[in-house]
Amino acid sequence: MAAAWNGQFFEKQSLKSMGLRIQLNHLPGDVCGAPRPAPDDDFVIVDTYQIHEVGLDFCNCEQSIPFAIQLLRARLYPTTGSNPCSAVTFSCLKHFHLLSLESKCSVFEYMSSVSRGSDNTGTESIRDRYDEFLRVIRQWRHLKMLKRSGRGHDPNGLAATMPGECALLCPACPQPGRNLPPNWKSVSKEKKYLYSLFIALDANFRLKRKNISSEDRDPSLGPGWAFFVEENNYKAFIKEHWGLKQPKSTCVSHDAVNKPDREAHGLAASGAGTVDCSRHDLKRPCGVGDLQLGERQVLYGYTV
Repeated sequence: MAAAWNGQFFEKQSLKSMGLRIQLNHLPGDVCGAPRPAPDDDFVIVDTYQIHEVGLDFCNCEQSIPFAIQLLRARLYPTTGSNPCSAVTFSCLKHFHLLSLESKCSVFEYMSSVSRGSDNTGTESIRDRYDEFLRVIRQWRHLKMLKRSGRGHDPNGLAATMPGECALLCPACPQPGRNLPPNWKSVSKEKKYLYSLFIALDANFRLKRKNISSEDRDPSLGPGWAFFVEENNYKAFIKEHWGLKQPKSTCVSHDAVNKPDREAHGLAASGAGTVDCSRHDLKRPCGVGDLQLGERQVLYGYTV
């Protein structure tokens, strides 16, 4: 949002109303022979502090490339792959990615802040792009994970990604060929503990998920590629071994085992079971799975 002098005071105006037009796929100053305006000549850009309505032209001349790629080369992430009419700047996505990690800021709170940056009085109608931002930031996180895992250099493409390959390994745990001495296998019995991996099993019952969606309606972008297990194989394993009898816990009031269905009604997952590095509390690759009716041992039979 910009401001222009109307003869008495500076009045807020959109960049589009002030004549700004963004030409994609050409260097500044170059003229496109066949510019194509955005649908209905209406394009919205979500930036770090404001939501802008701009005039934007796609390149449709002989050197044209797909419209979504034109936006990406301008560091604008399209909210849809076909006929995009909105985009989010890379700087905005980076900003929220850091905020969500450090301050646990939600998408709703962040988009409310960006809207207030455009108008903090509540008297103007600001274009809502909450649903679009939810979709884009999920894709952004996935692409960042693949980039940091070096998956773009695999000649076989993303489909060749192995289970757990994108997970960040514990830097202090023993990793043969990385942080162990060449003779680590032949050390004395008294020192073998130095090169042993210690794992622990844990559960978090705050990570409940209501039974309101499915894998078909909301599929995983990278099934089993990082810390969570692949959903289909995991559920098939649970179904096969569900009849195994769960021994009662001898701990006092251990309801997670003795009364697993007490708070599981209407839930697709009653929590999350994890396999951790017990020394440094980092999750193991493919070591996190949804809990079904409490902390059943059969679930850890797959993740371990």
